[in-house]
Amino acid sequence: MLIQLAQQAVYRASGSEALALAEEAHEIYKAMGARASSVGIASAMTGIGYSLRQLNRVDEATKVLDSAIEMLHENGHPFVVDTMRTKAIWLSETKRWDEALATYLEIVRLNEIDGDEVFVAKDLFNAAHCLHELERWDEVISMALRAREIFKAQKMVFEISWCDLNIASAHAHLGDGQKAIEWGQRANDIGTLRKDQEMICKSNYVMARGHILLEQYGDAESRLMTAQDIVAGSGDWEQITKIEKSLIQVYRAVGRHGEANEAERRLGTLLEIVE
Repeated sequence: MLIQLAQQAVYRASGSEALALAEEAHEIYKAMGARASSVGIASAMTGIGYSLRQLNRVDEATKVLDSAIEMLHENGHPFVVDTMRTKAIWLSETKRWDEALATYLEIVRLNEIDGDEVFVAKDLFNAAHCLHELERWDEVISMALRAREIFKAQKMVFEISWCDLNIASAHAHLGDGQKAIEWGQRANDIGTLRKDQEMICKSNYVMARGHILLEQYGDAESRLMTAQDIVAGSGDWEQITKIEKSLIQVYRAVGRHGEANEAERRLGTLLEIVE
């Protein structure tokens, strides 16, 4: 009951209340000694972790989750991967990409043992995202291709399009403009069919980067303008910045320095606020 109340407090963003309730539940379980359920203790510890995270004490929260994960492992509980996935998400949110990657790969290993292919694919995709942030481009491609193969067997179209986008982006970073365009077009095709504006925007952006690598500046500008129109009202300042920087690169490459200067001025105004 205390754990449920703690969860409700977390949902209400009442971190201090949630922490007090979860700690009280943990103390009760500890007092029970050998009679205490390992699942109950782990649930209380997980509750403490969520509460600490609500209070922005993320390092402490992650350490508490580690203890809960260790207990669940020792007792062979099958849902340990859920708690591990929570830990990986928190590590990603704090940009601890190496640790998040290691956690996702361990989850993949456990899911492969259990034969849960869909979750294997999802965690492979999450691992590919960590590798992308770590700029390990060849590994991004191989990891995303592994995830894509499983998603394809399950006909999970939406997930495949995101794999394709990651693969396209990795090829762009590796300097292969043609492959960036080819994989970006795959993602764009699904985005268009689904009317998924985020996918349409990001795939146009990555294809534009491919065109820039191939010095096809007219095609690059067209793709970037499409992406710019979509993202303009979104508040996604990171994507807006990426698009604007690529447009400046195009303008400089074709000698349109006045437009490049204007774009740099606009971008400077934005970066002064959001950085």
